[in-house]
Amino acid sequence: MHDVDDLETDNVQGIARKYRGFGTTVLDRMVTAMRGDPRPRVRANAVTIIFDICFFGKELARARPYLLEALADSDPDVLARAADALAGSFLDDPTVKTALSQRAPALRAATSSKDSIVQAHAVSALENMGERPAAESMLRASSSALRRRGIEQAAKAQDRSAVALLVELARHDPEALVRLEAIPVIAELASPDVRDPLLNELVGDPNDIVAIAAIKAAGNARVSVVQPKLEAILSAPGGSRTEAAVTALADLGAAGAAPKIAAHLDEGGTDTKLSIKHALDKLVGPPRAYTEWQAWAREKGYLRSSGAGK
Repeated sequence: MHDVDDLETDNVQGIARKYRGFGTTVLDRMVTAMRGDPRPRVRANAVTIIFDICFFGKELARARPYLLEALADSDPDVLARAADALAGSFLDDPTVKTALSQRAPALRAATSSKDSIVQAHAVSALENMGERPAAESMLRASSSALRRRGIEQAAKAQDRSAVALLVELARHDPEALVRLEAIPVIAELASPDVRDPLLNELVGDPNDIVAIAAIKAAGNARVSVVQPKLEAILSAPGGSRTEAAVTALADLGAAGAAPKIAAHLDEGGTDTKLSIKHALDKLVGPPRAYTEWQAWAREKGYLRSSGAGK
């Protein structure tokens, strides 16, 4: 066993790179480990190395019988690694396809594994087999990359059964990017009684990235309940949320917010200025050049004191 003790590691990519340079000279040692080592992680890493060294050694066909053998392993780590490799490279082989279909129930179960390595390979195998892994498994995954794939999958499938989990991600996920990506999918899939209060909550989120995503989603979905909070954003000096709030108010047709929008005409960068011009074109009209809107706002007394005398 000491010959493969280094395979008892979660660093899958590192151990594969280590043995890649040896090529197929270590194939027999890895096959022995795959067949007989009592440690599931060792057997699973041996499967990965077998596939890796055969692939890079341009002898991929040599890996096929060993991967099929590993597919019968009762441990989900070994099974998922073998299935992922087979589904990714040998799915056109009828024997492989049949063997994979027989192990599909075990792979589906493995998508709920608390081990992120097992889960990732099980999900990848099923996707390569043309199956859509269960939404709950994806959205509850320990890997943020898998949770993001679950969000994308829910959007493509228009899976309204996933809304409750998406709401949970939007509110509580530790990764801001996951929260950001869940928000527009919720806005598309959720009923107004779920969508509207959530977006109204999140437009005030402490995280700017999340808040801006919620503001944009509220504008696109015409969620009018957020209007007071958007106007409150514009009551403060220009900040990172100003441009999104301006655009959302324009989408909501909030003509009464025009003075608060115009107050920012002397602030912000080019994108913010352009958003303000388009908002005023839409809410006040007729369309004018940016400098004309500045003159209009100055005449009306809408500009902040910092720009009133300019």
